[in-house]
Amino acid sequence: MPIVFAAPGASPDDIAGIRRPRRMTWTGFDGSVWPLTRPQAENPRLAPGVQGLHMPRMDVQKSSSPLVAGVELMGYSLPEREVYWPLLFRASTIDEWEADHAAFFDSFHPVETGVWTVGEGRAARTLPLTGRFDGAYSFANDPFITGWAKIGITLEAPRPLWRGRPVAQEFGADEGQDFIPPTGAPDFYVSPSATFQSAEISNPGNEPAYLVWTVQGPASEVQLGVGGAIIEVPFPIPEGSTLIIDTDPAGQYATLDGIDVTRELGFQMFAPVPARGTSPLVISAAGAGRVRAELVPLYWRAF
Repeated sequence: MPIVFAAPGASPDDIAGIRRPRRMTWTGFDGSVWPLTRPQAENPRLAPGVQGLHMPRMDVQKSSSPLVAGVELMGYSLPEREVYWPLLFRASTIDEWEADHAAFFDSFHPVETGVWTVGEGRAARTLPLTGRFDGAYSFANDPFITGWAKIGITLEAPRPLWRGRPVAQEFGADEGQDFIPPTGAPDFYVSPSATFQSAEISNPGNEPAYLVWTVQGPASEVQLGVGGAIIEVPFPIPEGSTLIIDTDPAGQYATLDGIDVTRELGFQMFAPVPARGTSPLVISAAGAGRVRAELVPLYWRAF
């Protein structure tokens, strides 16, 4: 007689785990935290039709010539990202509905950003958002009678790229003591300590990312860079002092023990770390100081 082999059926618990919604939370500009997806989400929660998770709009620059058929692709830019959330507000009592509705919308601001987080742990990515309201919403039914309402809101990401978990690497003139990050440093990947001569860092994102350099003294004649863009620090970093240089054009600055030394650093050439790979770094210094390079990967999508 024929024998049929079949895999055992999945249990309801297994199916529930497979179909578990991706975790999403909103942290308002006021610091309040709101789960948006089940099972954590209560009031409100996201309904189907969310926009802003996938590819951003890309404006491609082109040039053409009557001598050549077609166009030449010159480059692209990423404008602000529009986000849409269809939200279901539903509570067991009218008082609860009113309180949750008011607190949630008070967490948005037209200029100050909150943070949309998608995923958990190492897979989590974040997108800063501001409120964008035109005053045109109307209630189809009185929520103080029904106890529920479906409200679609449009938000805006001034910086359209999703931010991944920071990546950091530590270096010394030779193998030595562990680098001690400043109090309150963010959670990030840290690779094993390496020497200045073998310095490199990975950027798993879709776009180039700028570094934040942290130098612990004693160190002098410090040079830091990516490719041919080398930062030459024109002053020594004393023992026990910390120099931080943020090379991101969106907010370039330098501090020594918390004091602004951007002007003292002078004009410098900053370059980002290329996307999707590992790049060598240029690090040179006299003394027993340590150096940390840190970047935030930038992604086109939330996953």
